[in-house]
Amino acid sequence: FERDVIQRNVGTLEIRGYEYTGYSKRITNLKSFFEANLDLINRDTMKGLFADHPVYTKIRDDAPVRYAIGSEVKEVICADGCYIEGYVENSVLFRGVKIGKGAIVRNCVLMQDTVIEDGVVLENVICDKDVVITKEKKLIGDENLPVFVEKAARV
Repeated sequence: FERDVIQRNVGTLEIRGYEYTGYSKRITNLKSFFEANLDLINRDTMKGLFADHPVYTKIRDDAPVRYAIGSEVKEVICADGCYIEGYVENSVLFRGVKIGKGAIVRNCVLMQDTVIEDGVVLENVICDKDVVITKEKKLIGDENLPVFVEKAARV
């Protein structure tokens, strides 16, 4: 954008600056997308991004997150409609994500309506919308190269 639009039109555009001191991150690839999402788990980052700025999203009235007896959650952002029966750590769960019994989810970004069935192990994984990871599967990526599962995939 900077090279193709702004620099080519610097003589014709009226360009002004605005100091922004909150959190920002340039997302240029899968790794930076992964890092930016996991950065939101940090309260200071979250405050820096959302302080004094309204956020508008689609309305999807859903139940609050439900945590089953025996579930365990550490350092996780969970949207409404999630249901957790397993173990989730250092992850971002979008709306309607389901985590089955005995599942272990670490350092993951699971987008809307993803289903993680019983006994699944995920680490350093990004799942697009409507993904189903079937029972007893194991997907482990590296923090520098997370595994990406495409939209509506069934693994």
